[in-house]
Amino acid sequence: MKKVIFITGIYTAIIFGLCLLISVFFIPRPESLIIGTEKSFVFYYGLYIFLVCLPGILLSGFTVSCAVLWQKKTGNSRSRFSPAMFSRFKLVLFSSLVFILFLSLNEEIFKLSAKRKIDFIKEAPSDFSDAISIAGHFLEQNQPILALQYAKKAVELSPKDTDAKRVLKLAEDSVDLLIDSEIHGKKNLPAAEKVKKPLHVKDKGHTILELLEKSDSAAQKKQWFDAHYWASLAVEACDGKNTNLDAAVEKSNYAWKMLSLPVEFDNSAERNYYKIKKDGYVAFSRGDFLKAYYTFLGLKNNYVQAANDPDVKKFLALAEEDLENQYFFFDETKYIEELSDSHKVYFSLDYPDGSKNVFYISNAMDIKKEGSLVRYMENFNVVHYDENGKFVYSFFVPFAKAVAQPVSEFGEENLALLGIEKKWEYVPFVILQSVDRNTEGLVSRPVYSYEPTGLSELDAKNLGIKNPQKKEHSAEKIPLNIKKASSMILPMQFSDFNLINAAASGAKEMPLPVLFKLLPRASGYGFSQEVFAQNLVQRGTFPFIMLIMFVFCACIGWNYRIENPDEIFKFKWTLLIPVFGFIMVVAFYIALYFFNMLSYVLVGLLGTNAVFAAAAFYILIFFAASVLFLSRKA
Repeated sequence: MKKVIFITGIYTAIIFGLCLLISVFFIPRPESLIIGTEKSFVFYYGLYIFLVCLPGILLSGFTVSCAVLWQKKTGNSRSRFSPAMFSRFKLVLFSSLVFILFLSLNEEIFKLSAKRKIDFIKEAPSDFSDAISIAGHFLEQNQPILALQYAKKAVELSPKDTDAKRVLKLAEDSVDLLIDSEIHGKKNLPAAEKVKKPLHVKDKGHTILELLEKSDSAAQKKQWFDAHYWASLAVEACDGKNTNLDAAVEKSNYAWKMLSLPVEFDNSAERNYYKIKKDGYVAFSRGDFLKAYYTFLGLKNNYVQAANDPDVKKFLALAEEDLENQYFFFDETKYIEELSDSHKVYFSLDYPDGSKNVFYISNAMDIKKEGSLVRYMENFNVVHYDENGKFVYSFFVPFAKAVAQPVSEFGEENLALLGIEKKWEYVPFVILQSVDRNTEGLVSRPVYSYEPTGLSELDAKNLGIKNPQKKEHSAEKIPLNIKKASSMILPMQFSDFNLINAAASGAKEMPLPVLFKLLPRASGYGFSQEVFAQNLVQRGTFPFIMLIMFVFCACIGWNYRIENPDEIFKFKWTLLIPVFGFIMVVAFYIALYFFNMLSYVLVGLLGTNAVFAAAAFYILIFFAASVLFLSRKA
């Protein structure tokens, strides 16, 4: 056993060196590689060649090892099916299983990792160019915080590039100017703190009588903001039917009347403070949580008395909570480049009316937040097609946030309208708008396009794309009934994001358990179920195929063993090692091709059950190969 592995290991190391030499001298390098990545490209390409050839290399090395190992003590195998051959067969099986374990890891992990590294190095120039372009775009749009994220990405991709450093410096300076303008002439108080949620949900959990009691209690203390707030919640809870509705409306109106009465103040500063606070509360009560948030945040940061004002603390927290149902903050995505666990994700979803959305996401990261999973997505692109498959519109947003929305919160009518199945637990609620945590007016919203290219006219012009049907799709032709979305609900299980992540990289690169789990749902996300089934058969039966090949190679090693016990190694084999390795690699892939053709046939006949039929068939072939080996004699 040790001798077999040692000889095979030496043989494999020699071939690895040859693969690196092939990469150095014969593989052309892409001209546009980022400076400093050339050596990495050469190494990983050589490693990838080696890993692709590894099954054939190990098979040929195993054959040579068997030929060397069985040069002595073969006299005990002069008849077929001798006990000695059964002992050798155990050695063959044990050695084969060790190699198969390593080859399975190579197929599922090592080879794919090397391929991803090569793809990353090759695509880095394009990603770098996009990052520079988008950073410049956000600088022009006076959104320096978003620009800074893309500028940092550009510098990470190419640390020595002068353009990347220049854009990063511009973005950092713009952010510094923004911060300076925020604190200039103001007291340097801390920014808004994150609040524990859900405050508003907790407040709404009280009974109507409890809400009315809280309103009365606040009114007795002349806390009219609180009195109106609790009475308004009571009105909302009555839903136009409860017998307490009249009392709730009366208390709400009275509290509002008291808020509207002229109030005497000692100075103009106090008068202005009260006016701003009332404006913030008016915005909050009307559902303009964005304005309410910035109003109360301004009070907190600019007025000393706000630190001891319970109204400001309470309604700032409530406004932030309700704001995050419509927006998210720029700084939530600042680590997406470092923490993203999926890249270039694409899928499609069908809707009950026959229309379809196609999604593309360049990067995504999942974060546990307050006990639930939140997904942040970079470069969120959606293309919408009608029931006839005709392009209608597309939109793009630099960052989007998906939170898990309980299906139990939807009514039967909405479930049917959105195409959501009642048995699902959570669906993604995608927020498409983001704002700065401290600066009012910096808002990122979806950019819509009605051009067939899927690009806006400005982007198409910058990329040098001419639209021959531009006049047809001018602004006058844009349908007026298309509502621009600030959020969207996806008709899919939130947990399926993990499956889609894996599927986007291709069926060959998906982990086998994920591939098996996604197979029944593949067509629902725009993927070919046949391709996934065929890939499952190929990869699921790979260990059986390799075991069969190792047994056949053991037969070859026995037939061509070194018969002279004094000859350690046939000298001519030294010259033939590369040739024999190449022949075995070619033979391996020819055999694998026929096995794959068989899997196509089985999938066509049996569908997803083909993997069991293929496994049974390969077990029969393995039995035949075992009989062939055991029947060898000296």
